[in-house]
Amino acid sequence: MTLQPTPADVGAMYDEYTSLFTDVMAGFIHVGYWEDPERQDTMEVATGRMTQEVGERLSSSKGHQILDVGCGTGKSAVQIATAHDVQVTGITVSNHQIEVAQNLYESNIKAGQVKYQYANAMDMPFADATFDGAYAIESLVHMDDRRTALLNIARVLRPGSKLAIADLLLDSGCPNPEALARFHELFQVPTMPSGEELQALLRETGFKVLEFTDIRDNVRPVCKFLEQKALSLGGEVGDKLLEIATSMATLKELGYAFITAERI
Repeated sequence: MTLQPTPADVGAMYDEYTSLFTDVMAGFIHVGYWEDPERQDTMEVATGRMTQEVGERLSSSKGHQILDVGCGTGKSAVQIATAHDVQVTGITVSNHQIEVAQNLYESNIKAGQVKYQYANAMDMPFADATFDGAYAIESLVHMDDRRTALLNIARVLRPGSKLAIADLLLDSGCPNPEALARFHELFQVPTMPSGEELQALLRETGFKVLEFTDIRDNVRPVCKFLEQKALSLGGEVGDKLLEIATSMATLKELGYAFITAERI
């Protein structure tokens, strides 16, 4: 039976593991981007670069209102807000992440430049055409109704706005159903789309796809970092990290892509 996690399930998972993930990912909640997978950039450099790549794809201007769909600890929002002089609203289904984001980041840059709130992308609490751009880093993968989520994102974006996505995908024909099932369980992930399926869904929900770049090789080094951290920590936490690293490394069909789309 295919796992169908609810937003509450996803939120509970992140409530439990956000502190662990941010410790490993240098304060972020997403994997890193290694320009050269053979070069051993630090996790801090790689995760910061991932956020930088996403922010640049928004083509935003000073003062723009940007939506962060699945804001994690809020660190990406601060980086993008600061680098591009925009205002970022971050949403998440994890109460713990809201607390972390508000405590660590909301008061650390100029007032009103970032704000965080509990919200489900499949039931977006914003008026039509509120935002000048949006991004989603490893959040669509958790949603059991991506069509509704993308329709909501399209609704709250102004025409011509960019949506930048950095997310996991799955090639068709995965030959290791046991490993895939465990990955779904670990990360509270429903059936994952292929790159072609996600692009088709974007087109069906009001977007024009401008870019699709497969960067799976550029994120794979995260598995080695997770393994090293697991061995250094040991115990139950180390075992959990090692299981995550092994799950990601085993699934060769697990893809990762940058996608840039424009609201029609």
